[in-house]
Amino acid sequence: MTKSTILFCLFATTMLSQNISGTLYDAEAAISGVKIMNITSKSITSTDGSGNFKIYAKVKDTLIFSSLFHHTKQLVVTPSNLEGTQVFELKKIVNELDEIELHGPITPKEMDAKEATKRINKQFKTDVERNPHLYRRPNTNSGPIDFIEIGRRVVKLFERKTPKEQNLAETTITSDDLNTLFKTDKFFNDTFLVLDLNITKDNKHLFFAYCETKDIASSLLRPDNKIYLIDKFLDYSEEFREILKESQNH
Repeated sequence: MTKSTILFCLFATTMLSQNISGTLYDAEAAISGVKIMNITSKSITSTDGSGNFKIYAKVKDTLIFSSLFHHTKQLVVTPSNLEGTQVFELKKIVNELDEIELHGPITPKEMDAKEATKRINKQFKTDVERNPHLYRRPNTNSGPIDFIEIGRRVVKLFERKTPKEQNLAETTITSDDLNTLFKTDKFFNDTFLVLDLNITKDNKHLFFAYCETKDIASSLLRPDNKIYLIDKFLDYSEEFREILKESQNH
């Protein structure tokens, strides 16, 4: 075997090894639809119906595993991760109600019919006193009471007393939010900013101000949405660097 052939084989082996193949499980079964992002190479994939995936990666790359129903997992790639098929486990997000320990059967509280009737009659009387015009008799001397209007008013008595939910626009992330995030979060820090986003520390706050103009939904600050926030940062950091480059050329 010639020297060039040996070098070619070594090169091919190295290229082939720069992929992580694996399967994701939780405590019950394989997990499908999990997003896997290599934030170093900026590549992304997801698990298939059997929980299997393959993604380009090399040693020291950082992978993020994200699922709506599981805790986010972060992995720094080691040489052993590139050998064979890897198995990873994600922990399910447990509903707080599932963690409550029940002591004995739950007995539903029976409604006191007399008390409920008394309360409704009192509410009805108060409503009549406040809005007498809605309970007026027709203009004839012998006509019946306007029961349709009364029915409408009675139904209102059973409506919730709290104000109706308003379709308020979701708040967006501010530069102050990002400043706090990068001071307190273990993942989003200056190392991530410089090495993964290519933003120097001198331009950090300018970058945060740029991100604020993008109206990023504040829900992305939740830990389970980390991968989506990373995706935003990768896009906006590229745009930001282009703007800086153009400004320096003028």
